[in-house]
Amino acid sequence: MDELAPDYDDLVRSAREDKSLSQSDLANELNEKSSLIRKIERGDTLPSDRVQTKLERFLEIDLSAEGSSGDDSEWSGGSSSGSYTLGDVVKRKD
Repeated sequence: MDELAPDYDDLVRSAREDKSLSQSDLANELNEKSSLIRKIERGDTLPSDRVQTKLERFLEIDLSAEGSSGDDSEWSGGSSSGSYTLGDVVKRKD
């Protein structure tokens, strides 16, 4: 799936609260553990692709980072293969 929005935890919490559901209620609706919902809303864990899809469908939200202006916009290093070397990451102090 697409990369998650940086504020995915707030999006899930707000959408759940908009539907007047507790974390346990949402977990029951998605057939997941309430501890997973709690961890997602705290930002302690990322939802799997399967859970992300369930959340998006049930809560009618989009958790993908599409269109967001992430901090990666300044990044210019690396290769098209996605592999980076230490020289791509480290800034020298000369």
